[in-house]
Parts: sequence; C-alpha cells; structure tokens
Amino acid sequence: MKKVIITLIKILILAFIAIWACLVVIDYFKITKNEQPLFCLSEKVNNYSDGTTYICNGLGYKGIIYDRTCIKSTMFGSFLLKERQCG
Repeated sequence: MKKVIITLIKILILAFIAIWACLVVIDYFKITKNEQPLFCLSEKVNNYSDGTTYICNGLGYKGIIYDRTCIKSTMFGSFLLKERQCG
C-alpha cells in the first residue's frame, strides 16, 4: 500500500511539472510574437511619454513587451526579471 501511495505522489508531481512547463512554453511563444500571454497571474501596463511596457507575471516567470521609441523588444525570464529603462 505504501508503494502505491508513493507512486501516486510521484505521478502527481510529474503531472504538475508537465502542466507548468506547457504553460511556460505557451506564454513564451506568445510573448516572443508580441502577443499578450494567456496565463498571467497579474498584468501591468506602464505608460511613458515615448510608449508603453506590458508586464505579465506568471507562475514563476515574467514576460515584458516593450513598445517604446528607445526599446522595441520582448523579454522572458524568471520572476526576478527587472524592467529595462531607457537612457
């Protein structure tokens, strides 16, 4: 009985990791195409005089889409990722 419970726990952990990895990959490809991600826990739009930045915080990751005069790019990384500033 104990082996069955341990096996069940391992399967649940692996399923959780697989689902999380799918969420990360989907949001990564959406952000690199300058599209809004699907699985954001929180979203924030910073408005500047030369454009905007869109920040999405997911489960352990962060995506940033820059639409400014000085920066037109995207960034995707861990939740510790910081927004770049112009100048």
